[in-house]
Amino acid sequence: MKKFWLIALLTLLMTSPAKAVNMVQIQGYLDVPIHILGLPDFPPFAYYEGDNDIYNFHSVFLKPVVKILEKYNVKTEVLRIRDETVTDVKLLLVKAKSGEAEMFIGAYSDTKLFSGLDVIYPAVISNPVHLITLPETTEKVKNYGDLRNLKGIACKSEYFSDFVLRKFKELGITYVESPFEAYEMIITGKADYMMGSLYYNRIMASRFGVNDYLTYSKNPIFKIPFFISLSKIMPVLSEYKKVLTEEFSKPEFAMEIKKEILNEVNKEVDKNAGVVPPSFIGSLEQSSEAENKYTDDDEEDEGISSGHIVEQKVHQKTIDEVLDGI
Repeated sequence: MKKFWLIALLTLLMTSPAKAVNMVQIQGYLDVPIHILGLPDFPPFAYYEGDNDIYNFHSVFLKPVVKILEKYNVKTEVLRIRDETVTDVKLLLVKAKSGEAEMFIGAYSDTKLFSGLDVIYPAVISNPVHLITLPETTEKVKNYGDLRNLKGIACKSEYFSDFVLRKFKELGITYVESPFEAYEMIITGKADYMMGSLYYNRIMASRFGVNDYLTYSKNPIFKIPFFISLSKIMPVLSEYKKVLTEEFSKPEFAMEIKKEILNEVNKEVDKNAGVVPPSFIGSLEQSSEAENKYTDDDEEDEGISSGHIVEQKVHQKTIDEVLDGI
């Protein structure tokens, strides 16, 4: 008889994610809330703010993810982090890999940095990486191969997947310390182009007052699938994976995340309107093609020419995994 009830319980756990979570909650697994941290990647995906050496984690994923977990009666708590940890992503990841933080928002598949975490498929959105140039430089780029003959840079403050880093190496891209340094090199002609994340650089360029002097490729050169991950040593990991996989697969969840991203970008750019550009701008004219408002049309899946297509493969199909060429 005991064997019969054990089999029945296991069947219930395997076939019903919602009921499974409620069942393990009765057993006391969920008395302690899920602790959440994330990659201090860049706004708007995730960033840390604070003072007195204590920092709070912010992310466009937080509200939608917490709402899902509350639906299954799972408590959540966003960990507060001391300054020395925020500045070292490896220390943050230690907290997730050791189970101190059960959920880690922001991970790239097949990337060594995130080994030890269990990513949840599908990737709800992708981080689009664009070509950033002066308007006149755009005319020199007809296809992906043209980039090999130009001087390219990327910023160390951004995180990219291993796949994209390998492509950067093939192109001979060099790295600079900060966005400010990168924009100065582009505008003064010390570099022909910059590879950078669209959302991050729209925000950072607006903070320095140079957004209207730069041109962004019409469509992404790369799109990196952006995942939410779990600590591999958290209790009942498989049950959480079932629930989150089901919820993340719903189109309305992806739409909610994208809406949050676009709102954050536009809000930040509006806030920085009127910022005086740095002196290296000189007499450079504003780009007539620069656009400060972003809608769903900013991520079309068609290139600006029939150029080379670059594709990053992941182990499972994602909602938005194809990386477009220019």
